[in-house]
Amino acid sequence: MQETLGLLGKLAEALERSADPFSQENARLAALPREVLPLHNPTPRHALAPGVWLDYQPEAGVETRVGAAEGIEAGVRFQVESIGSSKWYSFSYEIPAEALRSKRYLGQILRCSSEGPARFRLCLRYALPEGIRDVFARQVCVLTGFEKSGASNENVVQDELVFVPIDANLAAQAQGAEVLLFFEGRSFDVTLHAIEAMVV
Repeated sequence: MQETLGLLGKLAEALERSADPFSQENARLAALPREVLPLHNPTPRHALAPGVWLDYQPEAGVETRVGAAEGIEAGVRFQVESIGSSKWYSFSYEIPAEALRSKRYLGQILRCSSEGPARFRLCLRYALPEGIRDVFARQVCVLTGFEKSGASNENVVQDELVFVPIDANLAAQAQGAEVLLFFEGRSFDVTLHAIEAMVV
């Protein structure tokens, strides 16, 4: 038993160290639910906070609302009534490219919920001298939405741990980097309660 606790303690310490390169970014993301303003159909590539964006294709008929989530657990809520003809709808934030060098994986600890089923995929974007290059996680995050509890429905909050492999060549060339969540579906209602970046 003592040995197991010792291993868990070492694992917790390792996870804390792996988040150190992104301490500023993680602090900014943690503050976002308190700072985000209510929005209705903002201009694409809208800055929710410095270095944090909501984006979709311009003039594509997207109907969306964004704001602080109401309820017990804080978060940022993304309500999409229609994706229109947009080829993407994403939440993203910048990270320092130098933090990726000599590392193997970029990890994201995500705490989220949804009103009904929803899906999104994690992407690491490298800003290179010749343009951008996107690398996607193999895993698609699937949110289940409500679950039946007696006579009422309860919102299910899910914790996800997702990794994207880091390309050493791209990381060496990158002048900047960005983490993106690409949401899927014609309509959805997702709340991001917490996001934390780490490297392994």
